[in-house]
Amino acid sequence: MTRGQGSTEYLVLLAVALIVALVVIGLLGWFPGLGGGARETQSATYWAGASPFSITAVKMAGAGASQLTLANRLADKVTLTDISFSGSSIYTAGATNFTGGQEKTVSITVTCDVPGESNQYDNVTFTYNQGSISGIKQRGDKPLIVKCSA
Repeated sequence: MTRGQGSTEYLVLLAVALIVALVVIGLLGWFPGLGGGARETQSATYWAGASPFSITAVKMAGAGASQLTLANRLADKVTLTDISFSGSSIYTAGATNFTGGQEKTVSITVTCDVPGESNQYDNVTFTYNQGSISGIKQRGDKPLIVKCSA
């Protein structure tokens, strides 16, 4: 093996390693164009495990027929009184009772822009009553990220 051949082989191996590293980083969501649904999956996982209200399914529609499927993760009865995104109320149905472990689908007044595009909703807050305590707030630590449906 000549000296030049060893250098060339080293550079080729280095280039292959860099390409593999970029692909892995892209799949982990560092580059939004390559990562695709990684952020949506992380958001869905967080909200599925949230308590007392978890979000088990979401439908965000441009026509305004948006819905959340919520589950009460507590053993006690709670009454949902409001849902807000970034401080704006999006829930107009009034008080909705949830028994322990119950799941319900509620309509919300949120629309999304472009079907198929991801939308991020920050500062998701649920306001609820439990027993004799009113106005308890559950604030999400992560945004709700979902794809807009037609």
